[in-house]
Formats: sequence, structure tokens, C-alpha cells
Amino acid sequence: MICCTRMVNSPGPAQPSTNATPAQCHVRLRRGVIRTDGLRLQRTAEFTNGSTCTVHIQWSEVRRVAAFRRDVLTQPVICVAISDPANIVVLDECMEGWQSLLDALAQSGAPAPSFTEWRSNIRSDDADSHWTALFQAQG
Repeated sequence: MICCTRMVNSPGPAQPSTNATPAQCHVRLRRGVIRTDGLRLQRTAEFTNGSTCTVHIQWSEVRRVAAFRRDVLTQPVICVAISDPANIVVLDECMEGWQSLLDALAQSGAPAPSFTEWRSNIRSDDADSHWTALFQAQG
């Protein structure tokens, strides 16, 4: 979540300074879309304020892929964090294109544990997040 603040009821030039309470504007992720192909991963995030952010990661530049479970209010959410030299992108099972990401990870030939093996080993009632590196580049 991204938060921004703005001052409300700020004093005018002729008024003495008061302790104005900042109002908060909460910007949340409205929609996340994952696209993959043989060369790259693209994540597009659309936020509730109308802004968007797109990140591209070339598969050949991936330095690390980690899987983890994030506990949220109603149920755990399965996530994958993928990094290259300039970015860390966190993707989760609620995003459009999640299955295409899993297919791309399966085709990558990364050493064990595979995402499927990792997921079958976790339990939703376990307190551990099971943060596991699925792939780590050498060097």
C-alpha cells in the first residue's frame, strides 16, 4: 500500500500557526497483471488513484526467485518474489496471470524445490511463512 498525506485546514498567512491534522489518502493496489514469455516477465499494477506501474524483468537477468506465504486477515496468500539487479517484484496468487507465472517457473529448470513441491509442503495453519529460495544465481 502506498500512502500520501496532505495538509488540511492549514493556517493562512494572517492566522497563527495551529496544529493541523494531516488527512491521509490511501492508495491501494486495484489490479495486478502478470505476463510472461520466453524472454521476460512483466508485472503491471493498477492503483485505486488511477495510476499504473509496469516493471519488466528479463528472465536471463533474474538473480533470485523466492516463494513465501503472506498471512492476511481472511486467509494466507501465496507469493513469489523475483529479483534482477535493479528490481524486486512481488507477485501473488490473486493477480491475473498467476498460472502463466507458475508455468514459466516450471519451465525454467531451476533446482529443487520447485514451486509445486514447496507449496505441497506448507500448511495453511502453520505459523511459519516458509520463505524459500527456489532459485539463486551463482556469483
